[in-house]
This record gives sequence, C-alpha cells and structure tokens, in this order.
Amino acid sequence: MKTKTIDFGSSGLSYVHVTVPVKSSSHGEVIAVPLARIEKAVAVELIRKGIPLGGAEITFLRKVLGLSLQKLGDELGVSAPAVLKWEREAGRLHPINEVALRALVAEHLGISLEGHFSVLLGRDHPPTTLRLKVA
Repeated sequence: MKTKTIDFGSSGLSYVHVTVPVKSSSHGEVIAVPLARIEKAVAVELIRKGIPLGGAEITFLRKVLGLSLQKLGDELGVSAPAVLKWEREAGRLHPINEVALRALVAEHLGISLEGHFSVLLGRDHPPTTLRLKVA
C-alpha cells in the first residue's frame, strides 16, 4: 500500500510528521486510517517521548481527549481560565503542571508511564522533528 507523510503544522505542531497509508478513491488519494487514530498516535508519542508541553501541545492534547477547557481544568484541579492561559502562552508549563497533565493524558489514552518525576517531566527542549508511522 502507498504511504504519504502529512504534517501537523495546522494544529500548531509543525515539527510532527506522520507517515500514513493512502488508498485511491474517485477523489484521488485519501488517507486509509481514521483521523482520530492518527491524532491519538501523535498524542501518545508526545507523552511517551517527553516532548515539553507548551500551548500548542496542550491545545492538541485537550482536543484529542475531547475535553473542554472546563473539563480539563476540573480534572487537573485548576480553572478553565488557567487552562486557556496555558494554551495561549508560548512557553512551557510549570513542571508540576506538566507532570500532572502528562499523567492525566496517559490515563485517558490508556498508556502507562513509568519513571520518576524527572522522567515524567520530559525533555528540556522540543525536538526539531518528530516522525512516526501509523499503519
């Protein structure tokens, strides 16, 4: 089956590139896997690879989980305006908030994270490129 690499620049994650299978249709080539599956795979990589969580990543993860600002805030014990502030800021979350968000997203996605605080916190710098393949 043919594959195509798509980027997530429109979601604010310009460094994310995903290779997906494509199939022919009467409209030309179309992606052969559901978008929700691709988005979940990206979310899992963001969490597992320890990508620093800034505004674009927070917005993306919240939307993948299908949570409103209020619902995400409630689950983390913060207000909806606090979550909105996180999403609008260019910088990285405070370490405690990043660890809490990473753990919550992992729980929602059904993935386990093992390690100490420093592992859950993730890397110091975002990658220039994050590539993954969804079959």
